[in-house]
Amino acid sequence: MRKTLALIAFAVIAAALYGGYWFVGRAQVETHLTEALDQANEGPYDVSYTSLNTRGFPSRFDTTVVDFKFADPATGTTWSAPVFQLLALAYRPNEVIAVFPPEQTIGFAGQDYQVMTNDMRASGRVRPSTALEFQNATVTLDNPRIRSEDGAELAMAQAIAAMRLSPDTTQTYDVFAEMRSIVLPENTRRFLDPQGTLPQLIQNLRIDSDVTLSQPLQLNANEDTPPQIDAITLTELSLNWGDIALTAIGEAAPNQNGALDGSVTVTTRNWETVITLGVANGMIDADRRFLVTEIVRNLDETPHIDDTLTLTLRVTDGQMSIGNFPIGPMISR
Repeated sequence: MRKTLALIAFAVIAAALYGGYWFVGRAQVETHLTEALDQANEGPYDVSYTSLNTRGFPSRFDTTVVDFKFADPATGTTWSAPVFQLLALAYRPNEVIAVFPPEQTIGFAGQDYQVMTNDMRASGRVRPSTALEFQNATVTLDNPRIRSEDGAELAMAQAIAAMRLSPDTTQTYDVFAEMRSIVLPENTRRFLDPQGTLPQLIQNLRIDSDVTLSQPLQLNANEDTPPQIDAITLTELSLNWGDIALTAIGEAAPNQNGALDGSVTVTTRNWETVITLGVANGMIDADRRFLVTEIVRNLDETPHIDDTLTLTLRVTDGQMSIGNFPIGPMISR
């Protein structure tokens, strides 16, 4: 009996302590978020919201922000959402899930765009330390549609973007993004393909790369010295639209003078269809089609592969060239 009573007492005390931890944690979550939003509003941004509350006792910290509005006057960028949630397990507060509403509004360059999704959420994790080093983040969108004020709409079946700290490194990050089953706005598609040569659906667009920064990403880092890009390795860039398939790989890095050095190799299947599209939409003069085709054919690095064009864009000390043909300077870092 005494052992039973002792166990019951222990369980009650443990539950009370854990309950106390949750209420203290909830207060800290609300305080830190409120302070962060207030600091942003007092700084260069305009931030407002109707309410901010944290619930989820006893095992979660689920914070809901109502009527959230953000604006960056310097760039003219805005974002507003009727509701926005940040979810975390009480015993794992360094991992957070953000849940977005089915409809949001973003603004850029004086234009508002309505963003609609069946589901949109993001997740992120930092190392549980004083520096809060970034570990990984993912954003997924199910059937996103972006509609402009004039009714033009960009839609896709799914979009995903992810970033993680590369294994066995401290400041190199794997960056990935993919969009599937893309439908361009009607006016854009007609401009690119006025004769309807290609299907309305773009199969996919994918990018996979490694980015090395000058210092690790940290939530508590010094804002006066943000990380700079030291090197980029493009392991895959691919676009598939009908019979056209484009892929690219390459790498680039700023040299000691701050100018860019590197190269990108682009391979295009059914490349003559691309030239046909260029002539149809007016980007290539019809009377120069033969000249452009022959120039491109002479630059092809894989002439032995039918219907496939391979070109390498090289950048040396900020100067671009394809083969022996100089193109011009790039903007240095």
